[in-house]
Amino acid sequence: FPTRRSSELILAPAKLNLYLDVLGSRADGFHELETLLVPVRIYDQLRWVDCPNPTAKPCLRIRNLLELGCTSTTSLATTSLATGSLATGADNLVCRATERLAQVAGMEPRGTFELTKRIPMQAGLGGGSSDAAAALLLANAAWGIGYSRRRLAELAAEVGSDVPFFLNSGAAICRGRGEMVGAVSALPRMHFVVVKPPANLSTAEVFAQWKQQRGAVTEERRSVASGLGTLVELLRSGALARAGQWMVNQLESAAAAISPWIDQLQHELAGQNFCGQLMTGSGSACFGLARSATQARRVARLLSGKDLG
Repeated sequence: FPTRRSSELILAPAKLNLYLDVLGSRADGFHELETLLVPVRIYDQLRWVDCPNPTAKPCLRIRNLLELGCTSTTSLATTSLATGSLATGADNLVCRATERLAQVAGMEPRGTFELTKRIPMQAGLGGGSSDAAAALLLANAAWGIGYSRRRLAELAAEVGSDVPFFLNSGAAICRGRGEMVGAVSALPRMHFVVVKPPANLSTAEVFAQWKQQRGAVTEERRSVASGLGTLVELLRSGALARAGQWMVNQLESAAAAISPWIDQLQHELAGQNFCGQLMTGSGSACFGLARSATQARRVARLLSGKDLG
């Protein structure tokens, strides 16, 4: 971004978890994770507009835009995109991120941030975290602060666990509570179909259910503990069908215990001849890894005509 303009715009992508292992609970109340994240071409949009009155306080305006998305990379098959309420005060991650940046930089924030939502909420697609990262990048440039990506990543980790991932483009393995980000290179172009059902899932509720199931989940985790490295190598080699067999989400059984939609979507996706299918994050969205862009578009059209969202 240029250092200063009257308005700025940034796109905030969604993410999919191709692998998610919950290693246990932490003393700080979070969970120790190991996950492979890939950004996908479903975007929120964040715009900053300078305030004509330099003494005015900043404000956050929310435009809640519902829109079907279909691209050559990602097809979104749903008719219920952004359900649920969108926080507009201190609980909104855009507010939290920009206020924290201004505080650390020792300046008064200014201007208006306008957020256009296209990423479904409470779906495991990382929309809130992506919006927060976009806000840090946008405000850092628009306000002329000039912090490095490394410094912004430190602030991002304070705002939310997945926020540091979205400061960079491309796939990454994230560890800790999600703030330890290691880039993964040489992955092929992949095509996905993402389905968001009417049900929303609270991350806290899913993790609480995971704790109740922890004994069974831990045994399952041991059987796939070495799967992440295998998955990455298979993806790099282009062996997508074999890679699909190594995609794991340890929160899926917990989410399925809360919402019947998870098993229903998995059953539907399993019948579409994908390389693999999985729930993303803590749900409720599920996705299929397609064999081609043509298959992704075809299946997205098919599923959009069904009563899945």
